Amino acid sequence: MAAKFPREGGSSGQKPTPDLQELLKNLVLKDEELDDVILPREEFVNLRESARWMAVVKVHTTKHFGNQPFFQKMDVAWGFARKWSIRPVEENLFILQVSCLGDWNRAMLEGPWIFRQQGVMLEPYDGIADPKSVILNRIHAWVQVRGIPPLFRKDGIVREMAARIGEVLSVDLYALGASGTSFVRVRAKLDVLKPLTRVVGLHPEGSERMTFQVLYEKLPKFCEVCGVFGHGDLECGDGVHDESSKQYGPWMLAPMEDWHPQSPGVRNRTPMHDGGHSGRGGGRGGRGGAMDSRKRPQGESPLSAPNKAGKGTTSNLMITDGSEGKEETPGARRNLDTSLAAEGKKQPGVAISPVKPDPKRPRKDLASQHEAGSMEEVRQDQ
Repeated sequence: MAAKFPREGGSSGQKPTPDLQELLKNLVLKDEELDDVILPREEFVNLRESARWMAVVKVHTTKHFGNQPFFQKMDVAWGFARKWSIRPVEENLFILQVSCLGDWNRAMLEGPWIFRQQGVMLEPYDGIADPKSVILNRIHAWVQVRGIPPLFRKDGIVREMAARIGEVLSVDLYALGASGTSFVRVRAKLDVLKPLTRVVGLHPEGSERMTFQVLYEKLPKFCEVCGVFGHGDLECGDGVHDESSKQYGPWMLAPMEDWHPQSPGVRNRTPMHDGGHSGRGGGRGGRGGAMDSRKRPQGESPLSAPNKAGKGTTSNLMITDGSEGKEETPGARRNLDTSLAAEGKKQPGVAISPVKPDPKRPRKDLASQHEAGSMEEVRQDQ
């Protein structure tokens, strides 16, 4: 089915733009409209190469949020090593591009990523298709299956059981948690539109059926009534439910000490909850979650993109909105400071109060006054 592109601009009362493919069935094109631009193969190959490590990003929520808070939170959460950019396509839809394979693997493989308790979904993007046509309905998660006897810890058997949980990416048959517990750990893609799986079963012919508990290592917010991501029990239906209807809950979350070392937020083991149920820690950069253990200087923004005042910071992020932003590096800032000093100018925001000699005051008091002036300069600089 052909993609439909919304009208750019115009009032909300105007009719939406018809589908282009439907229009072409009835239009008689002129010679100018049939005069295509020919793109050389080599240039096309280079353009395809420049589009690698791109992904479409969306937060699994129907609530509105600002782009800037989202960029700031994810800048901390992802912690990319090289320059990266993110560009809004429409409300709650973004194109992300990173600069190296390590950052790509981190974004695509080391989730789940969480923003304000909601899952952040990413899918690879080729730079050609309509970004709105990319299906975004899955998040990555580490899942533990507890209690499988050694006899049945075979890759084929485990993968078949884990397929009931989600799309299986990898299997560790003998994972060992920090608590000393041995279990099967599965890396899986979970469908955000389907209820979470609580148990999986195995029934050897001629023997009794066995049931194994499924635990999740960190999750976005999910409902205790229906088990679906994106809302809590008070937002499910009319929000009125008795306890017996709550078939899901925090008992589905694995102890944090048994999380995979690559789980976002695993370094900060302080459990934090904020109503509803999300995985312990809430996610690096997730609202109400375990933040990144790296500390920033007070007052430092996590963004490097120019703000409205034209000031830059020290991150690798570059936000684009159709025009390329210029990134200011720490070295450039030092050069600016040096040039200002050579011209005898002060840095913005730093007020230096000169100390004038007072003939009526003793020399000792003048020294104290000079020291006080220096301290005032330091405080304002901070």
